[in-house]
Amino acid sequence: MRALLLPLLLLWFNGFGQVIEHRLILFGDAGEINNGQKQSINKAIELLLPNKTSVYFLGDNIYPYGMSLESKQRKETIDILESQFLPFIKKNTSVTFIPGNHDWDHSRQLGLEKIKAQEAYILSQNITNLQFVPKAGTSDIFSKEITNSAKVILFDSEYWLFPFHANPDSALSIDVRNRFLEDLKTELELNTGKTIFILSHHPMRSYGEHGKNITWKDHVFPLTRISKNLYVPLPILGSLYPLVRTKIFHSAEDISHPLYKNLVKDITEITNKYPNVVFVAGHDHGLQLIEDNNFIQIVTGSGAKRSFIASHSTQKFVSNKQGFCMVDFLDTGDFTITYFTVSNDQINKSYEFTIPKLK
Repeated sequence: MRALLLPLLLLWFNGFGQVIEHRLILFGDAGEINNGQKQSINKAIELLLPNKTSVYFLGDNIYPYGMSLESKQRKETIDILESQFLPFIKKNTSVTFIPGNHDWDHSRQLGLEKIKAQEAYILSQNITNLQFVPKAGTSDIFSKEITNSAKVILFDSEYWLFPFHANPDSALSIDVRNRFLEDLKTELELNTGKTIFILSHHPMRSYGEHGKNITWKDHVFPLTRISKNLYVPLPILGSLYPLVRTKIFHSAEDISHPLYKNLVKDITEITNKYPNVVFVAGHDHGLQLIEDNNFIQIVTGSGAKRSFIASHSTQKFVSNKQGFCMVDFLDTGDFTITYFTVSNDQINKSYEFTIPKLK
């Protein structure tokens, strides 16, 4: 009896009698099967609220180069994808995938074919609760009601950074971009009374490696990026990493790149006018909650990998451990953000913060 009572209490109440109307479970960069990934998914299964939970995988669903087009490697990539969605589908829980740069062939020439193959496989399962959005290789915006007071908007951020569109003059034309931005603006205007979660693979702001957060410690003690206690002075060799990262391999996957900067500029110029927006992304392999005046960014990019994340004054929470994020939408219009992290073969709640209804 006690085992049945606890899930019912979790279903209805959070904190002091507030009703949980819906729960989002957010994984980024979960496309590699390893112990931390399995533990995170198993923990998420424990947190499911029947008929009140949606799971979103925020890109880089298959490492390292997306869905294989070759028969020999295809089963391996299918296994990686299924390791993420099957446990939830078996629990009758909605699962949504959006693509990341690794799904686009790690931003290589077969990118469009790879994400179309991933989309085709997901559609071939004929599972009502399983979807890949937006339509592969498009600038479309997908939106979905979460509760009466909350909505998610999804888009494929890699579409705007991918260097090998067959016809970039058409795919990345001003007309296409303006239509994308206008659709985003329309969604925001139509939902001013709701909390809007904008989901993409790439964050608008982050302090991980894609944010190129290179410190003096990286130059002198570069091995601390592998382990925080490896204070072995390598001042000359250590400086090679920042040089290669910031000057030689100047990638559109890094926030400082002009393409990425312009995407952030275009989107935030629109969303700055709306205080009811929360950004959610992966890409940097860590966990962050960034809050700066009216700007809120959830980064949950350590579903299967982890990397260096710098500390910053705008972070309410930061971790470079594997894990995921959960958001509970309450009947008051408030929402609670919770992070779970893997450490020493255990996964525990590491941070929880409730944000009042955004107005």
